[in-house]
Amino acid sequence: MKNPFKKEDHTWLWIAASITGALAAGAGIWFYLHGKRVATMTAYHKEHAQDYLNTKRSKKKKKQRTDLHELEDKLGATTKA
Repeated sequence: MKNPFKKEDHTWLWIAASITGALAAGAGIWFYLHGKRVATMTAYHKEHAQDYLNTKRSKKKKKQRTDLHELEDKLGATTKA
């Protein structure tokens, strides 16, 4: 027969619960801070998304316009129909 006055030892349960709680709290804080960082980086990238294209467009060369007789001289074509 069991001794009704003997207390069972549940310290392992308290230790496991506290470790699990600490890990869950740490994961929650990490997800919160990571989400804030991603949100700020997304806002920055949305703000500056067209910067590369704008600098690329500003350095665009002007298209040369030539008449047909100038083009013929440049190509060296001497065939005339």
